[in-house]
Amino acid sequence: MMEQTTLSKWAEFNRRRWNCRSDYHRLQLPQSEVYGEMLLFMDAKGRSYLPPQNPYHLTYFYPTATSKASRSNKQWHEVANLMIDRLLELKGRVILHLPPHIEDVRPFTWRGFKSDVRYTYQVELPYQIEEASKSIRNKIKKASSLGYYTVKSNNMDHAYQCLIETEQRQGFSHQLSVEDLKLAQDLMGEEAFRCYICYSPEGEPVSTNISLLFHPEWATGWIAGTKSAHLQNGVVQMLQLFEFEDLTSIGVKGFDFTGANIESVSNSKASWGGDLVPYYVLRRPSFKDIARAGIDWLQFNSKQSRGKR
Repeated sequence: MMEQTTLSKWAEFNRRRWNCRSDYHRLQLPQSEVYGEMLLFMDAKGRSYLPPQNPYHLTYFYPTATSKASRSNKQWHEVANLMIDRLLELKGRVILHLPPHIEDVRPFTWRGFKSDVRYTYQVELPYQIEEASKSIRNKIKKASSLGYYTVKSNNMDHAYQCLIETEQRQGFSHQLSVEDLKLAQDLMGEEAFRCYICYSPEGEPVSTNISLLFHPEWATGWIAGTKSAHLQNGVVQMLQLFEFEDLTSIGVKGFDFTGANIESVSNSKASWGGDLVPYYVLRRPSFKDIARAGIDWLQFNSKQSRGKR
């Protein structure tokens, strides 16, 4: 069962930060133990959307104990149709970002939804450092030899220093203030909100990872940042390995890097040797799809032109 307490706290964080309403659904077959759970969000106008810094719409399926794939598939299709019925009640454009463990989206496409595939990397825990590339292993050794050290931390001011410098360097914004980080930390609690910081030998915070545990056995990478002056010293890699080890110590079985859809980002995550896993984004067709098709055509041809240079 989805962790109600953790989930409700995450919904509350989103409500406060993004001024949205959460819409939790437990979808159960009549006179059956089979059910699914789905957390949606509505904007100020009552339209379904995915707030910033949410990797997926948290969605879970709970079949009865069975060794027969045909039976569990049938149960999933029945629950998926209950989900679809709820989605069709929503007004405006409807887009659902399913987490990677929801692998069969045919019930949605059979009822007219369009699907796009995206990718993420996942690693099993405990992590075997031999799975990492030689480059990552060498960077970890370099950071260690230079005297950097890593800790699990509750210091959001230090974490924010690393995040804000990454934003300035890369020209984007997490849209999160240090007060927002403290709010998420307070609401989610220490077990579900995991912050890790790498420090220089002089005690300066230089890199941070923050991950969320919506399920006690699975960690989801949320946000990360590193100061420019320390990027080449292996601090990112040292910090990530430390996080894997800490998560393993509390019984976590896997880690989701949440996203491998940008080439440069994908390359850095692939070096950890995890599994490339697809996840699906479903959308109810609308008139905007006509404009979307035109934009897709222009973007495709633009990329082909650049490739010929």
